[in-house]
Amino acid sequence: MILHKLAPLVALALNLLLLGTALAPDRKNQRQKLFACVAASLAWWNLGVFGLRVSEDPTTALLWERLLHLGVVPIPVLFYHYVLVFLNESTRGRTLRLGYVLCGGFLALSLTPAFMSGVKDTPWGYAPLAGPLYHAFFIYFQTYMVLGLARLLRRYRGMESSFRRNRTLLVIFGVVVSLLGGLVDFLRFILGWQWLYPLGIPSNAIFALALGVAIVRYRLMDIGVLAKRVILYLLTSVSLAPVLFVGLAVADRLVPGQHLEGNLRYSAILLAALALALPVLRKLEHGLDRVMFQQRHGVRDALVALAKELASILEVKVLGQKLTESLVSRIPLTHAGLKLYDPAADAFVRAGWASSGAVDVEETPIPTKSGLALWLQATGRTLVLEEAGFHLQLEPTIQESVRELETNRASMLIPLRLDGRLSGILVLGEKLSGGIFEQEEIELLEMLVGETAIALKNARLYEELRSQVDELQRTQQQLVQSTKLAAIGELAATVAHEINSPLTSILGYTGLLLKQAKPESAEHQKLSVIASESNRARKIIQDLLHFARRREPKREPVNVHDLVDRSLGLVHGKLSHGHVEVQTVFDPWLPPIWADGDQLIQVFMNLIANAADAMPQGGLLVVRTELRNEGDPQVAVSFQDSGLGMSPDHLSRIFEPFFTTKPERQGTGLGLSVSLGIVKHHGGRIEVDSDSGKGTTMVVLLPAAWKPLGLSR
Repeated sequence: MILHKLAPLVALALNLLLLGTALAPDRKNQRQKLFACVAASLAWWNLGVFGLRVSEDPTTALLWERLLHLGVVPIPVLFYHYVLVFLNESTRGRTLRLGYVLCGGFLALSLTPAFMSGVKDTPWGYAPLAGPLYHAFFIYFQTYMVLGLARLLRRYRGMESSFRRNRTLLVIFGVVVSLLGGLVDFLRFILGWQWLYPLGIPSNAIFALALGVAIVRYRLMDIGVLAKRVILYLLTSVSLAPVLFVGLAVADRLVPGQHLEGNLRYSAILLAALALALPVLRKLEHGLDRVMFQQRHGVRDALVALAKELASILEVKVLGQKLTESLVSRIPLTHAGLKLYDPAADAFVRAGWASSGAVDVEETPIPTKSGLALWLQATGRTLVLEEAGFHLQLEPTIQESVRELETNRASMLIPLRLDGRLSGILVLGEKLSGGIFEQEEIELLEMLVGETAIALKNARLYEELRSQVDELQRTQQQLVQSTKLAAIGELAATVAHEINSPLTSILGYTGLLLKQAKPESAEHQKLSVIASESNRARKIIQDLLHFARRREPKREPVNVHDLVDRSLGLVHGKLSHGHVEVQTVFDPWLPPIWADGDQLIQVFMNLIANAADAMPQGGLLVVRTELRNEGDPQVAVSFQDSGLGMSPDHLSRIFEPFFTTKPERQGTGLGLSVSLGIVKHHGGRIEVDSDSGKGTTMVVLLPAAWKPLGLSR
């Protein structure tokens, strides 16, 4: 009987611990206040049952029965109210108000014979004699407990969060056990089944244990490490309690004359001795600790190892991807994402993303001016989304962002700060195990993000240094190329001058011979061809000398068609040798443009030469001019070839300095980049349209010098 009499003390201790746990962190939180009320009612019930079981006469027993019902009556409506708050549902319904009205009525009537007419002695101690209203109270009690359970079950089916499902399942389990135990107790004295053992107190203790496990493992409430350890310590005590009770029962039978049942001081001394002896039983506590925190040490080791690996990475993209992939695989998580602030876009952009594939999740954007980003910037604190309700200072807009993140299975946001500013956000998904992030793990993750910030700063410095080195190399190559071009220009000018002298002689003697030959003779026709080609050669040399002459850029009204003709003439040999047919489609009403003719010839020559290179087997080049009116009039010169075309990757890089798809020694990669610079200085732009295997069209758009006046070429 000692076990039977002392069982309420165990349940009382558990519920008192739950009561203190609820009130310790935040007494203003509604959910925790309701939880404390439920725990207080259960504790009052446990105390009353203990007093009832040690009562030695009916009068004392009746007093204890009426006192304990003062704690029992509010339990169902308080539990139902707590479930509504726990599930973030409305508490303004009629059902809840009716419950409190019934609770008040039964409390007022619980001291009358209509509720309980007396007590009777049973093999398990005194039990109440139910009055006429007790049956209605029984219906009220079971109805509100079942209503709360039904809401939990309904929400449980729709929960996506694994740790919330586990936490809710523990509460459901505790409620079901408590309901069954209470049902047995009520049936005992309502139906007179006194032979049944009263299961209310054991089921009550199991309910308290389920809530305790939910608190420790799944953060049912925001409690500190000390409170967790206290709960763990008490759970260890409860696990040893059966040994104590069995020992007391054996001692009672072996030494019946000591009257151990009635000696409460002796029982208290044994409980105190057990509590003092617990430190010696560290192995048992260690085993229970491993059950409660079985994954913490593995996660800690994984995070420490990851911090060491990140220190050696010197590329931002590689760093972000390594961080997220490692977190997802080593903890493991549903997903992880690293967002870094991009000043150019004024937004947090993805720097790393990884998903386990266990669930379908979407990346949630976090605007830089959102309340959530501003809160992270101002506080610099990690935000555990499940605990967002504990932070009373969070604004409704932040709560809305938190709910959106939770919809996508996110569980925690850790700010990444550089030089006192929010430079990034690490978004972590839920654990695949369904557990929560312990405080020690959160501290390790914060340390890891701090190490990531240092590695990120090093990576950016490295990228800046590498960019400067690359820029220096490009400048050196440009200088070398400019020197080569200058040397080639001087050589070309010298060669052209030397060639121009014999051409003059050839043209002179050819002219004399033409005068001597008969106009219709074959000799006259041949001499005419010699004269024509010599004149064309001299014109090419003159254009080359004019183009290569060093002078300051000079803007003046020029005719685009003349520039195109001169450009085609300068690369005529390349086009003929490559079997490229040229077709010109000129707009006769094209106005002049204000430009440096020599610079535009350089642009047109480059585009024509590129088109010829894109048609290694020959093809058609169409050069078209037209006037476009897009706000201000623009002269458009397009070069459309039937060549190989370009892939999207190459198309996005063609204007990069030194980027070329030509074989070595056939291109420097500077032509298009220089051409784009010339066109931009003229207030224009270059448009490109290309499809792999179908040719390329390059369009040079230049502002017209004035509106068209009907001038033809």
